[in-house]
Amino acid sequence: MSAAAPELVADVAEVVGLDEGEAGIVDVVRVVARLEPVAVRKISRATELPVPIVSAICNELRKRGVVARERPVQLTPGGRELFADVSGRAPVAAGCASCDGHEIVVPSTLATVARRFAAAASAVPPRRVELDQTHCTVDTKLRRVLMMHEEGALAGKRVVLLGDDDLTALAIALAAEELGLATAIRGLVIVDIDPAVVSFLRRALRRAPFPVDVLVHDLRRPLPEQLRGVADTVFTDPPYTAEGATLFLSRAAEATAGRLRADVFLAFGGRRPDTVLALQRALVDMGFVVRRLVRNFNEYLGAGALAGTSHLYQLATTAAARPLVAGDYDGPLYTGDVRHPVRGYRCKRCRAIEPVGPDQRWPHVGALKRDGCPRCGANTFAPLTRPGPRG
Repeated sequence: MSAAAPELVADVAEVVGLDEGEAGIVDVVRVVARLEPVAVRKISRATELPVPIVSAICNELRKRGVVARERPVQLTPGGRELFADVSGRAPVAAGCASCDGHEIVVPSTLATVARRFAAAASAVPPRRVELDQTHCTVDTKLRRVLMMHEEGALAGKRVVLLGDDDLTALAIALAAEELGLATAIRGLVIVDIDPAVVSFLRRALRRAPFPVDVLVHDLRRPLPEQLRGVADTVFTDPPYTAEGATLFLSRAAEATAGRLRADVFLAFGGRRPDTVLALQRALVDMGFVVRRLVRNFNEYLGAGALAGTSHLYQLATTAAARPLVAGDYDGPLYTGDVRHPVRGYRCKRCRAIEPVGPDQRWPHVGALKRDGCPRCGANTFAPLTRPGPRG
């Protein structure tokens, strides 16, 4: 960087209030320099910064003449000169073009399975924002099944899914015959807090080629006794908070109790350093080891803040495996509880800002969208990067 760049970087980091500090600003510039012109969502995925934060950084860099006003994001000639040595621009793309970094490719032989899934899932219950439900793509569901299959976590195994608004269980059932698992899976148990999801899965899995049980259960309470120590494989996609990951992994430890080298697959989208650090500490304290981590493995519909992705961790239990939350849990859990108890949402039509959160007129954004803007009646809103007052 030129002599003037460090001061500019420090200024932008302070204005944005970035937890990652100056290194996060340099990361954004580096990605832009290598990939320009590049969409904000792609920068978010590469830097592991939320989309609103990347947008705020780019806007500040525009004000300082580093980023051009044109979209997608690109540097100005002055910006390229100022940060001439941070891009490391490669003459060729070094990533895997075939798998797009997912490490798993859905083969064409599963195209019929994908179509059957789309038809079966057409009546899936609407997602509940207050439960952090965000549905992943069909391709992601199939990649999850293939990952578990490739790792030997399905054939001959008893599988427990802790939460399944994504309908991963349905993907397993539909892909079972094509993968030679129709009679190989010993059993599949789905535990979910949402009665609508449970009812849907019970109907959809009536003809599954292996034993299936679907239960309504709030994981803030310990697992039912009949589910403790029964799982060879667990899959979970918890709320993306340190508290959510710790709670759901504690229930995974209950489900796999007494089993060495049981597989636990965790989808998790926390990107902030403190959240990731808390997760990694919890993994160690619970006696899990990380066997594999695939960044941006899971892709979601409408999960804008995290650029529509989360990572997939493949964990294994050890002799030291134990739950950190052994009894009832009544603390904060969902992102709305932890990150922004009250957050402002701006109406995209009239620009009015409404507070959303506990003790507000709208406890979650789903309720605000359902009722509509009190000023103009519109149903589309954009979250503010920080909690905002009523406009």
